[in-house]
Amino acid sequence: MRFKILKGRSAGWWGCAAVLGIAFFAMLVFNFLTPLISDDYTYLLRYPTSEPVENLGDIIESQIAHYMQWGGRTIVISLNQIFLWLGKWFFNPLNAAMFCVFVWACAKLAVGRRPVHPLLLVVVLAALIHFNPCFGAVNLWLCGSCGYLWPLALCLLFLLPYRLALDGLELRGAGAAVGIFFLGLAAGWGNENTSGMAVLAAAVFLVLLRFFLKKVPLWAWTGAAGCLTGFLLLMCAPGQWVRFEYAGSDGRSFLTVYATRIMNATHSLFLYGAWLLVAFGALYGLLILTKPGAKALVLPAVFCLLGLAANYALVLSPVYYIRSFYPVLAMLVCANASCITALAQTRVDTARLLRGALAGLFSVVLVYDLAIGGYDILNYFTMRLVRDGEITAAVQAGETDVETYAVFPYTRFCGAWGQPDIRQDPGNWVNKNMALHLGAGSIRAVEQHYYPFPGYDDFSNTVDKEMSLALE
Repeated sequence: MRFKILKGRSAGWWGCAAVLGIAFFAMLVFNFLTPLISDDYTYLLRYPTSEPVENLGDIIESQIAHYMQWGGRTIVISLNQIFLWLGKWFFNPLNAAMFCVFVWACAKLAVGRRPVHPLLLVVVLAALIHFNPCFGAVNLWLCGSCGYLWPLALCLLFLLPYRLALDGLELRGAGAAVGIFFLGLAAGWGNENTSGMAVLAAAVFLVLLRFFLKKVPLWAWTGAAGCLTGFLLLMCAPGQWVRFEYAGSDGRSFLTVYATRIMNATHSLFLYGAWLLVAFGALYGLLILTKPGAKALVLPAVFCLLGLAANYALVLSPVYYIRSFYPVLAMLVCANASCITALAQTRVDTARLLRGALAGLFSVVLVYDLAIGGYDILNYFTMRLVRDGEITAAVQAGETDVETYAVFPYTRFCGAWGQPDIRQDPGNWVNKNMALHLGAGSIRAVEQHYYPFPGYDDFSNTVDKEMSLALE
């Protein structure tokens, strides 16, 4: 029976399976080559102590303390500690699978009830990799993946029933209403701008369901309620206020502060999303010329506006971490893919040519990105393996205060891109937590290494001025 089911699959299904299979294999290898980095060492410990997590009870205690004393990302930090407790070998395949789920959900949001075309899936996959300004930090680094990839994937999966309902595929029954409430709760209780976007998206889809279907089913209301509940639990955590006070006050005027933040958000949007915005403008203009139905025109615009909302929501934060660009990227990719899908319904030949040309171009880009990224990931893995091995050997030889070097990656594909490595000050939190994990009394960096081959000494990188810029 199973063989007959598989034999009955379409060529498109097998094509999508091949694309996702390649993505899974690449991500699995990259995940295994990504060591523990910065915050990973922190969440190996029972918050807020220096004692290691030894059981599930320690994680529960840590999350209660974290929620009260530092931040509201309970689901995110729980995932961090669970995976670190179980071991990175357990995390790696699950994370690679979650990345594939995320890519598929992004494409499925664009096409709705229609099958995902393999060439469109290639475009979506390549765009999500190529235009991501910190690919490794949000997809390979354990803490970064749990904080950005996983909440975003849950957000897209939560929105998918709303998108499918617009095409006539509705959930039914009390079980669906309860299930989507909890899925919405998880989507709303992720990270700040991703979850805020999920709440806004749920509200927009409620309006679209009312407009196009003339009704809003019960499950749509319970899902939106769950999402809003999760977002309130995230934002109203006592630890959020502690963290806000820790950031300190800004002595500039209100107008200056927010004008600067708006300019920073705009700069980030054009720096990392300019080509996607240009592509969307061209595709949407072409779509208008074909005079499609109202839904085909509305959905790409909705995805684009959700991306812009996720970007400018960061005006409320003192810092725009580039990792927070991930939901912006996802929505802009959805907007472009939705345009291509709509064109396929009105201009079949034009869409086929466009989809083929884009898939060919992005296939080349994808191969290049995977090659360059793979080299950097392998290089960083090798250097860290040598460096951490030297630290362990020094500890076993009886040396308590270890002097070593900091390691830096070359490209945004590496999980360590933008993350702090050990620094000059042995009292720095990264140094202290890594020392606890490796059994050293203290660790400090006296030089920094950028080069690809361990053991090659570039003494220009030991200058104190350069050390202060890179390490502090």
